[in-house]
Parts: sequence; C-alpha cells; structure tokens
Amino acid sequence: MVSIIIPVYKVEQFLDACVASVAAQTYRNLEILLVDDGSPDSCPAMCDAWAAKDSRVRVIHKTNGGLSDARNAGIKQATGSYIYFADSDDTVAPTLVEDCLEAMREYDADLVMFQFDTISESGKTLLSNYRHNDFSKVQILTPVEAIKKQVKAEIDGYFWAFLAPARTYQNTGFSFPVGRKIEDLSRICNVIGEATRVVRIPKVLYHYRMREGSITASWDPKLTRDWTKAADDREAYIVERFPELKGFMTLQQLNFFANLDYETIRQSLIAGLKIDPEDADAIRRHIERLSKTASESDEPIPDTLRELLGLLKLGVAKFADNAVDALAATPDAEANETSMWLPLTKEQIAERFRDMREDWRQLRIQHIEQAEERKDERKAERIAARNGVTFEQE
Repeated sequence: MVSIIIPVYKVEQFLDACVASVAAQTYRNLEILLVDDGSPDSCPAMCDAWAAKDSRVRVIHKTNGGLSDARNAGIKQATGSYIYFADSDDTVAPTLVEDCLEAMREYDADLVMFQFDTISESGKTLLSNYRHNDFSKVQILTPVEAIKKQVKAEIDGYFWAFLAPARTYQNTGFSFPVGRKIEDLSRICNVIGEATRVVRIPKVLYHYRMREGSITASWDPKLTRDWTKAADDREAYIVERFPELKGFMTLQQLNFFANLDYETIRQSLIAGLKIDPEDADAIRRHIERLSKTASESDEPIPDTLRELLGLLKLGVAKFADNAVDALAATPDAEANETSMWLPLTKEQIAERFRDMREDWRQLRIQHIEQAEERKDERKAERIAARNGVTFEQE
C-alpha cells in the first residue's frame, strides 16, 4: 500500500481537483491522508466529503501549524509501505504511483524521481525550463551521485517529485522543520542519502500550479532567513553522512549562492524585491566564509562563478543602488570580482544574467548529451565483449 499525504490549508478552489487526481490513480491500493491544518474556509468539510465517498481517504483535523507540521502529522499516521507527498493545489498524473512502483521493480531501486510541469490557476499548461527536467533517458544513480545532482540544482528539492519507502520517514527521527518554510530543501538530501539506489524516469507525472498566495509567490525576509537555515541543514546532513563530500559541498554551495543571485537579485533589480539588511549581512558573511574555504582547497573556482559571486556580494550589500560605496567597502582581494559590474545599469546587469544563464543551460545540455553518448558507447562495448569483439582504441 502507498500512503499519499496531502496537507490542506485555504485551497478550496483547487482541493477537489487535487484529490480527484489522486483518487483516480491506476494503482488502487492507496491510503489518502488529507491533513486539514486548521483551514478557515470550506476545506475541512470538503475533506470530510471525500472521506465519505472514498473509503481510502482518511482525514486528520488539527490546529494550524504550517506545512511541515501537517506533513509530520501525516507521517505519524501513515500505514503504507511507501509514502508520497502531494500539495493540495496541484494535480498528479493518473499513472504516477503505478509508474514509480514499476520503476522500482525494473531497476531494483527504492527511491523513484520523475519530471513535472507547471500549470496556471485555471489548469493550463505553462512553459517552463527547470533543470530538474533536463534528462531524456532513465538515470540510475547511487545516493552520492543523486546528492551531488541535488546540490548542483540538477535535481529539485520538491518532495512531490519522488516516491520513497515509509521506513525513510518513520522511526528514524526524521521530521520536517516546524515553523519554517523552504522545508523541502532542508530535508531532501536526508531522503536521498538513506536510499540504496535512485532511479529517475523521464515522465511528467506531476502538475505544479503557479498561483497567487502560494509560499513562493511572494518573497519576504522570513523566506530568505528560512532559505539560509535550509541550506545549512542540508550541508550539515551531507557532511556528517558523507564526509568525503565536504570539499564538494564547499564549492557547490558557492554555486548555489550564485543560483540564488540570479533568482533574487534579478527580482531585486527588476521588481523591487527588498531583503532585510540583517539577512543580507548573514548571506554575505556566509558567502565570504565559503569563498575563503574554497580558495584554500584544491578545487578551483570557475571564472563564471567568481564573476557571479562578485555581483552577489555587491547585490546583497546595496542592491546596486550605491555600487561605488559598496565597492569601496569591498576588500582589495575581491575588487576584481565586483569592479566589472560598476559601469552597468540595472537593465544591463539583468541582461547579462540572462545571457549567462542561457550559456550555462546550453553547457548542461551538451554535458547531458555527451554523458548519454558515453553511456551508449560503454553499453555497445559490453555487448561486443560478450560476443567476443574488441574495440581498438584510437
């Protein structure tokens, strides 16, 4: 049996569509846990109505505690062999569970990841370009390989993008951090790290709804703070569980801040996003600490990343409004990282970011294609070897 946990709070417009898509799964042996997180609208009654017409649905009514608290409540009462989390304003493909269980059997895996797309409030499919979806063939990964992909943002941290064994969550001390958002990033690697084999299947099985009122639709200072805590949680788990990845984590966290740079500084320059000064200082100190550690390691920092870090340091300091003052306060050793941005307007900086991101996207595509070619070549060589044919090295 598969337990599907759906936290519910102020989503009366979308709840029926979500639960209907889960109830319509081609795999029928389900336990659907609707966790009413003290929703003040008609959601509690809607949940009870679903339980009345489908015996697989159970409702947990609780006082409001947030998404993490609701998920934790669902974990405690889940009785299935596997646990899947869905958000109550999204929908799932009818074959999601069946495809995941079939992939587990076929590839001897216990953690299955898949692709997703985005839909509008009305349910219309939207154009999107997530790095998570940048693969076209089945990928079989060790936990360490999957963690590296997650840290490099090649695997997103959404808990609705994979199916995992219940034993990962139950009786292990696992819990989502209550009172904080960005909870998925905080715990995603805990799940990956406890798997034995991870398989990624190139099927779109989840429809992520972009709407006003969602957690990520409006950024505020607390989200920045929670994001930093989540990144720290992830690093702490990885370094303790896989100490051999410590050097990798240092460099890749810098890449992670560079990704944040594009997403948040772009919004700051274009949409007037404001980050609390206290949080900006904390982010800047975190970046400087990681930069220092990376400079002392054997792994070089790519020039493109160094350039992005320069803008990030400048951005979190002054949001490019007082660039000269920001540069004056920058240590001489870092001047070369920030000076290149001073003559640029906000619009030019945003355009530069778009160009960089497209370059990186093309490089990722080339890397994926080359990796798949190498994989095909190795497979051909193995088949040839079994048939007594050898390949001459050029």
